[in-house]
Amino acid sequence: MNDKVQETDAHTYLHVMPRHEVGDRQPRWHVFRISDESPRIAPAGSVGTCEEARALASHDKEPLRVAKDAWQQMRTAGVAPAEVPTDVTVA
Repeated sequence: MNDKVQETDAHTYLHVMPRHEVGDRQPRWHVFRISDESPRIAPAGSVGTCEEARALASHDKEPLRVAKDAWQQMRTAGVAPAEVPTDVTVA
């Protein structure tokens, strides 16, 4: 029996960053893939709602973290629920 399955201890997650005002356009937040391995930080896209961020994380099968300021911005914009979903970490 060959048990040469490589396991990795690398921790990877998606992180939503706070946005900066850019005119009157629809608000969007940048999402980055953070990893213990190179590349440590890589763009993963942008989202306009909490649900888009959750869908991106679900598609990539990675945990989702949202910066505290980004969560507040999403709440103020009305694109995030009042309660933080169980699959989202606000940090």
